[in-house]
Amino acid sequence: MVSIFIVGTSCTGNSEDEFSNAKTHYNPNNHPHPYHSGDLPPLIESNGYAYMSVLLNKFKIQDIIGKVIIIHDMPDDFTTQPSRKFRD
Repeated sequence: MVSIFIVGTSCTGNSEDEFSNAKTHYNPNNHPHPYHSGDLPPLIESNGYAYMSVLLNKFKIQDIIGKVIIIHDMPDDFTTQPSRKFRD
């Protein structure tokens, strides 16, 4: 299982944190994890392929234009804070 999160505005980083410039999860309403606006449902893969189509009322398209989407290779436990723990 893979989780997707909408975060920051850049996907660059350094040797210690590849995504350090992505900042944090998109969370304009300051909700706790896993209720950030950028916390999307898990993405399930099969044989290296995945497809997601989801209908949400967490944000409007214009709110996330220019944001980064990161697909994590480890599952999110939907409780641990900080949420960057699963940034693998």
